Amino acid sequence: MDQASVQLIDEIEAQRQLVAAENNELKTDPTPVQTLRFLQEVTTLYQRHPVAEKRFVRLDANVEDLKLVTDRGLLKRVISNMIKNALEACKPGQTVTVGCNTYKGMARFWVYNPNYIPRHIQLQIFQRSFSTKGVGRGLGTYSMKLLSENYLHGSVSFQSSEKSGTVFLGLYPLADIRKARTHGK
Repeated sequence: MDQASVQLIDEIEAQRQLVAAENNELKTDPTPVQTLRFLQEVTTLYQRHPVAEKRFVRLDANVEDLKLVTDRGLLKRVISNMIKNALEACKPGQTVTVGCNTYKGMARFWVYNPNYIPRHIQLQIFQRSFSTKGVGRGLGTYSMKLLSENYLHGSVSFQSSEKSGTVFLGLYPLADIRKARTHGK
């Protein structure tokens, strides 16, 4: 019951944030974030999440500990959606790997799962309300892109192949974004 209550509250907050973001009304709260500690917290949360039943979440051994100034809550929502989607794509016994490193002067977060996304799904993945999981789903990837591009001054993309599996990538500035705009475009 406690876990269900927490999930329901989280879903309500996600919906509230999404509506505010779409209306360019979402306010950000930039604060310092250490990527290693941040990812340890998020992966620990998802190791115990119901979606991880019979699946594994691990932090990559080569994760870099970077410092960025960003809205921690929005970044957590983006990375959490990446992890949750990866876990839902996995079969029992499979592992989702999470990491962060420097890429072209940016902090690059990534979430990997060993499964391929078929091409016809890849073409729709960031569309609002597109889902392979049924009615009432499909806001996760859409919100990842919306929050990253309009509020976190970054970007989200993915790569998927039958041979390599799927990796979702989030790129965010290492520079102080306090001087940047604090709401949507």
